[in-house]
Amino acid sequence: MKLIVLSCSKNEELFAPFSHCLEKYYPNHPKVIYFTDGIVNPYYKTIVVPHDINHWTTGLREFLSQIDDEQVLLMIDDCFIRRLVDRDRIKYASKHLIGKIACFNFEQSFDPSDEVTDLKGFKLRKHGSQYEVSLMCGLWNRCKLINVLSQQDSDPWSVEYNQPNCGYDYYINSGDFIIDWGYRTWKPAGIYKGKWCHEAKQFLDSIGIYPNYSIKGFSDIW
Repeated sequence: MKLIVLSCSKNEELFAPFSHCLEKYYPNHPKVIYFTDGIVNPYYKTIVVPHDINHWTTGLREFLSQIDDEQVLLMIDDCFIRRLVDRDRIKYASKHLIGKIACFNFEQSFDPSDEVTDLKGFKLRKHGSQYEVSLMCGLWNRCKLINVLSQQDSDPWSVEYNQPNCGYDYYINSGDFIIDWGYRTWKPAGIYKGKWCHEAKQFLDSIGIYPNYSIKGFSDIW
């Protein structure tokens, strides 16, 4: 398993707080590899694939083709971890990421149509349901993710809008937080539409991390 962080050249000021939180709350984490369009992260290995946002899926496919692990733990660069990661549940998801299953989404279940199964702590997403295919923090089968991304040459938001599930199964966390990055259903955390959320600043202040907020400014969201 590799821990893949989706980033870009506009988010350099996020590198240090992400690293601090990851090392503090996810000790002995998998090897980290950053995906960027140009800038190199000094904290972790970085694979640069030049691309513009409208061809993001093509860039990410090229990046993933250079990863040799079967499974990738996908995170975004503003996922500032807030407490110890539940490594046992990640291992459980990894063990069961087989067959038709493409992804275990680590955000908490939000849809009443999510189906209870025999997989402890996870529900099955209904095919065609909203955000069945999600690029939120989660554990993916790398080859299946490449196949999903190959359905269109687009920006990341179009992937979640168009829902190219490729007939795979997608599960979502039905228990406590596996990786708590501050996100609560429909309430953004970290960066929202290119600006900092006030909630993220409150958290980072509490652990003594002070990025340069003046570059992006603040969103009106919490």
